[in-house]
Amino acid sequence: MKHIITVILLLACTTFSTAQERIDGTFAFQTDPAKKYSLYIPSGYDANEPHRLMLGLHPLNTSRWDAESWCDTLIVFAETNNLILACPDGGVDGAVNDPIDIEFTTALLDSMALWYNINPDKTYAMGFSWGGLTTYTYGLNNIERFRGFIPIGAAVNGTNEVNGIIQNAADIPYYIVHGSQDSPSVRFTPIKNALENNGAIVNSILMNGVGHTIDFPNRNQILTDAFVWVDSVNCAASSTTTFSIEKNENQFSVFPNPSSKTQQVNIQYNVKKANSFTIRVMATNGQELKRMSSIILENKGSFYVNTTSLVAGQYWLQVYEKNKLIDNIPFQIIK
Repeated sequence: MKHIITVILLLACTTFSTAQERIDGTFAFQTDPAKKYSLYIPSGYDANEPHRLMLGLHPLNTSRWDAESWCDTLIVFAETNNLILACPDGGVDGAVNDPIDIEFTTALLDSMALWYNINPDKTYAMGFSWGGLTTYTYGLNNIERFRGFIPIGAAVNGTNEVNGIIQNAADIPYYIVHGSQDSPSVRFTPIKNALENNGAIVNSILMNGVGHTIDFPNRNQILTDAFVWVDSVNCAASSTTTFSIEKNENQFSVFPNPSSKTQQVNIQYNVKKANSFTIRVMATNGQELKRMSSIILENKGSFYVNTTSLVAGQYWLQVYEKNKLIDNIPFQIIK
């Protein structure tokens, strides 16, 4: 309960409201008289609207990494995706998963909910190396706080660190970013398989020729692709999705997903009775890219949507029955 007292005291002397701010702060916490944190508030922040929050967990190397340097590294990514970024500091040893740091992270998240208008259904976590490991462990131990995770080059030893908590990953999206030269047989494949076996929704990229580094080519684009996917899957799974979907018994799915841009997307369906449907392919910004109207479907079957004109990225496939939106399926086109 100590972190609750800290939140109240800090709130009494701190007010944050200005958009596009870079904030480095400290407050006394447990045995540390000046526990550090760094924040970034994007230019799109509006205090009147619930906003998306990303918890950023930094690596272990104290010669380069702390809350400030990690926040700086992620600023372009946060601004691009209109994310509030909260980075707790790991202290003198740099380990963001020490007991004091775990409790401090919880206190910081509680404080963010008071300082800013945070959407609890749009709160995520990401981290690199030791921060990637902690993205797994802190996230799985506090699964009710988050709606998705982006572990990057996580310094895990197989599944040792998540034994006993991996089952908490069911129905949660994970986008794993890793390098092919960063011990994937130990740090990537085992935990990816374990997540999938425990019901998580998993996507990943294993970057060819990349070792244990955050300075990989096209970093901000890769991280943005990862976030857009996690956020879109969360939208589809969340009961608070911004789309109003008519409850129905018809079932639709996209296969393969992700799909190559050289392929046609296969739409598989199982409808209870014959009816007329409209299919729309939507960009994440709400732009309609394709429409197939008055398609008569019955029983089980499939049909194709040509996606060769779409660039690599995230999309929605919307299904309408008698002008009512009945399904909204996220899918990805890859190169």
